[in-house]
Amino acid sequence: MMQFEHRTRSPEFWLILCTICLLSVFYYGIRAAAVLGLAAVTAVLTDFFCLFLQKKAYHTVDLCNAASAVVMALLFPATIPYSIVILSTVFLVAIGIHAFGSRGSYLFPPAAVGYLFALICWKQEVLLFPQAGQRLALFGNQVQRTASLSQDIFAQGALRLDMLDFFMGAFPSPMGAGCILLLLVGLFILLLRRKLSYWAFFGFVLSISLFSLIGHFPAVLLFSGNMLLFALVFLMGDMAEQLKNSYFLLLAGAITGLVTWFLLEYARLEYGVVIAMLLTSPLWHLLAAAEKALLQRKEQRKAALAETEEQA
Repeated sequence: MMQFEHRTRSPEFWLILCTICLLSVFYYGIRAAAVLGLAAVTAVLTDFFCLFLQKKAYHTVDLCNAASAVVMALLFPATIPYSIVILSTVFLVAIGIHAFGSRGSYLFPPAAVGYLFALICWKQEVLLFPQAGQRLALFGNQVQRTASLSQDIFAQGALRLDMLDFFMGAFPSPMGAGCILLLLVGLFILLLRRKLSYWAFFGFVLSISLFSLIGHFPAVLLFSGNMLLFALVFLMGDMAEQLKNSYFLLLAGAITGLVTWFLLEYARLEYGVVIAMLLTSPLWHLLAAAEKALLQRKEQRKAALAETEEQA
């Protein structure tokens, strides 16, 4: 089975990630910085310990693993307990990276693995959010937490929010998934710089848009929340980077979009896109293997043709 390989992260990825982190700190204060920093440090330490148990040398800090931990933390509310951050990050690195792959080669998107673990174990802590703009202290925050904007959309079937607040993310949401404007800019940069496949993006968006015509919620409402833009910026690239064939990318993106739409439309899961990317990861692996086999056959035919021409 093919695995997703991550040797380096692009400068565009780091730029967008750092900008999202800074915005989270701006909205929630030092608490957000502590959550994100704790996730990154825990990822590095867990990586070191796992390599030690495997009797492998630890030559350099793997910032890709730390980045995956930060991406996972950005899906949490700023009020998430530190213990959950630590345990989820340990699970992300130990299981999502070392057990289901290896350092630099992942079977599943690690951030999605860690988030799912936290969701299963501490659902209420993960899915209740403070109002954006509350300056939280490092400890002892007793603030009101509510369901996210996504749940309001599911309940009301409409977006009842000032447009400026909506685009700037001034509403209860995961730390990194709220600022729609910034995520749209990041998505545009990744597409423009070809760090995210046009075909995978088009297949995902087209699938949700078409199926939303027979559902209860228009596509624009589904993309207004539900972590969809965040997943396109930070998770879809991991899924698509092993594929080159445009038809395979379009197909995989469309099926991932279909599964996402189903989970949003019928299960009302605001985190449905994260689950969808975990469920469809075998499909991406299968298509990557098929693409590799097709390329090998093509090379073999070229070699056979060249040999025939030489003999003639």
